[in-house]
Amino acid sequence: WMKVSRGDIATRFNKIRDVYLDVTKDTKDQIDREQTILEAYRDFRGALKQAEVMALEVLHTAEGRLGEKKNILQKSADELAAYAGEVPADRARLEMARDERLREMQNEEKRYQIAKDLSDNLTISYNTSEVVMARLMQTTNAKERVYQQSISFFSTNETVLTALSASFTGMFGLHESTQTLNAMKEGMSKSLEALSEIGDKVQEEAVKAGYGPTVRADAVKKLVDSVVNFQEKSRTIINEMRVASTKNSAEIRDAVEDGKRRLATLAAEGNALLLETRN
Repeated sequence: WMKVSRGDIATRFNKIRDVYLDVTKDTKDQIDREQTILEAYRDFRGALKQAEVMALEVLHTAEGRLGEKKNILQKSADELAAYAGEVPADRARLEMARDERLREMQNEEKRYQIAKDLSDNLTISYNTSEVVMARLMQTTNAKERVYQQSISFFSTNETVLTALSASFTGMFGLHESTQTLNAMKEGMSKSLEALSEIGDKVQEEAVKAGYGPTVRADAVKKLVDSVVNFQEKSRTIINEMRVASTKNSAEIRDAVEDGKRRLATLAAEGNALLLETRN
């Protein structure tokens, strides 16, 4: 039952070997893939950092240009505030100039914001990627160390698995042989005990049957009593049935004679009536 449900000892040790080989194969594949990713990131990180540098340079330029637009807007606003004339067209011209500078400053601010978003996101991307890839590198290095240790351990201790398989198989066979021998000894001993106990009873019953009476007297006496009792009862029943038969035949005879007499009377009365009718 053990072999059917779990397999024999050699099969289970082979299963350990097969599972190890499958796991190490998958581990090696994972390590290769992760190292490919890390190498690709090392190539990419320089370009990513260069992009961050360029984005910061663009941001610096955008800050300068935005500052210039703000100064121009402030100057236009100061000119409008300092105007003390009474000519509406001149004031309107100054207001229009201020509004144009405001529009230019707003457009420049949009470009500045784009440059700022780009530089900030590149900075975040580079530094976050560095941390994540550092964790991946740690994981890959630990996995590679475990993989190398597994290869070394299995390669140097494969003979131990074979020895364990042979040893356990030998112990299993020894246990089977021992239990079989013990079972045979115990079975023979119990057989002798059963022979001694049951043999006495069987032989005693045989002696009783061979030398004891054949038909029991009480059985014969019971049969005799039954025959005599039946005979006595049958005589009583016969006498009673004979009297009843005689009485029954007499009753039948009287009933028939009474019927005939009544029929004769009816016939006589019918003839007399017929003669009177004819006369």
